[in-house]
Amino acid sequence: MSDLQCPATAVLVETGAANDAATDRRRIAARFELRADEDVAAFVGTTADEFRGEAFVVAAPAPSLVRALRLHRIRDDPPVAIDVDADGWRIAAP
Repeated sequence: MSDLQCPATAVLVETGAANDAATDRRRIAARFELRADEDVAAFVGTTADEFRGEAFVVAAPAPSLVRALRLHRIRDDPPVAIDVDADGWRIAAP
């Protein structure tokens, strides 16, 4: 059965990157900065539960972002917007 709740949209950007078009089109509810030793995938999963129907930005070192994306079988590189719900992660519509 599909998730009946609205997904949260996580915009994953590299730490220190200039504003990206992925954030320009979205109303951003919050922005978080993670260190290299923090688990991006776990953070996004937990945070998505708090931001259903909203968008948030996660800035982290590129290798940490790529590792989280590959864990969820997403081949795109940051910056990227993903929808997160109980069905998993997928690229968000522009």
